[in-house]
Order: sequence, then structure tokens, then C-alpha cells
Amino acid sequence: MSTIHIILDSTANAPDEMLAAHPNLHIVPLKVIIGDTDWNEPELSNAELFRIAKEKGIHPRTSQPAPGDFARVFSPAAEGHPIIMISVSGGLSGTVNGARAAAKEFKGREIYVIDSRTSSIGMIKMAEAALKLAAAGNPAAAIAEQLQQMADATHTLILPDSLDYLYKGGRIGGAAALVGSILQIKPILTLREGKVVVFDKVRTRTRAVARMLEELDKHGELEYIGVAHGEAQATAQEIYDTVCQRYPNIPVLLSGIGSALGAHLGPGVLGLFFQKKQ
Repeated sequence: MSTIHIILDSTANAPDEMLAAHPNLHIVPLKVIIGDTDWNEPELSNAELFRIAKEKGIHPRTSQPAPGDFARVFSPAAEGHPIIMISVSGGLSGTVNGARAAAKEFKGREIYVIDSRTSSIGMIKMAEAALKLAAAGNPAAAIAEQLQQMADATHTLILPDSLDYLYKGGRIGGAAALVGSILQIKPILTLREGKVVVFDKVRTRTRAVARMLEELDKHGELEYIGVAHGEAQATAQEIYDTVCQRYPNIPVLLSGIGSALGAHLGPGVLGLFFQKKQ
């Protein structure tokens, strides 16, 4: 039976030990750009991103992988091996569309491109499921179908610490940023039908975190809960500890986010990921 190759884009922030343990797991990188310098996302930490952006006084940008980047990672398809690409939500990046366009160049090859409808920990959990199913001998088409079901059952809540990066990145207007800052409004964002939308608006960061945790009880049994952050380790650890105490029978994960998400959401961002049990 041929090997099934699993591909993540770099916003998943896959740990090195996971990549080392699975030779059939690959990464296609997004670019992070500050001024006239760019990096492959895994090469630039959030701490470095925010430091350089502050020193240069330039807002960071990102770009999706180039067609050649996809082609290099899709090369196993040329040898007849099935490929499953798990992409960051199409509401956050054009990466999924770029992957689909690249897949069309490998005519007649078995390549499945999945819009995860999430990022970070949500993508990691899908990759773990795909690797397990592939190791058990499941065909690529069945694995892709299972991953799509996982995407449909996954929820993502995002709490930026400041509206500044969202404003400079064109995600919100200047008036909203000014009013939000004056009133200390903390918008909780979510991904709905592939789009970034406001889930709720709460006064103060403490109340916003509490509101995010309240949502966990509204979705029945959960497969897992993930807590992610961008340079907010202490707060993320507190949330992680609270979640572990409240849900002792549910796997809970703690992770940082990559610099591509950091470039759009800014320092101090918190993310909560969870999947309804299917």
C-alpha cells in the first residue's frame, strides 16, 4: 500500500517532535514580511516579529505560499502517493485556494485539499487524526471525508489583546478601533462559515476570557480543548489550568501560535479551540 502524505501549512505551528516522528508529515510555509525583508514563517518567532516590527516602526504583513512552494511539497504525488493538504481557514488566508490551484497541476493524481476552518491547534488535531487513520490502512478519500467532518465540528474563539494590529491590517475600521480602545471593549472573534466575525464584545480582558470559557459548556461532549497564545504564556497557562480542572476527562492542549497569525492579531492574543464529539 502506498504512503499517504499529510501536509500542513505553517500556521499549524507543528512541533518539531511531531514532524520528526512522522516522515510523511510535511509543512508548506507562509511568508511573514516586515518592510523589504521576508521570512518563512517557521524561521521567525512571535517575539522576534514584534521586536523587529517595533524597532522598524513597520506593520508586518503575510503572504500565502507561492505556487512553487506547493509544487515542491506536492512532489510525492508525482510518484503516485496520495496527498492530503490541511489548510488554515479560508477566512484567514488565501492559502487553501492556492493549494487547490496547485493540486490541479498534478493532473490525475490523488490530492485532497481540506479547509480546516480553523488554525493552530485545530489543524494539529486534524493532522494527528489523519496520520492515525493512514497508519491503520484507511484510503485517502475516507480520511479526507473524516477530516471535513472534524472541520465542521471545530470551533475557534480568538481574543486579541489590542485592536491595533487588526486595524493596521485592515481587519477593522479606524472608528471601531478608537471607540473600542476608549471603552476598553474586547471583541471575541470566531470563524463562521469560513469568515472572521465578531462572536461577542465584552468590557475588560478578564470578562472576555470568562465569556470564552462559558462557551465550552454549550456544545455537549467535546473531543478536545486547545488553548493557544501569542506571547501571553502566563495568561494562557492560567486558562489551561482552569480548563484542566473543569474538564478532567477531556484532553487539553497548550500551544503558542505562529508568527503569521501573530502578524494579524498582535501580541497578547489568546485562542480557544474545541471540537464537538462526533
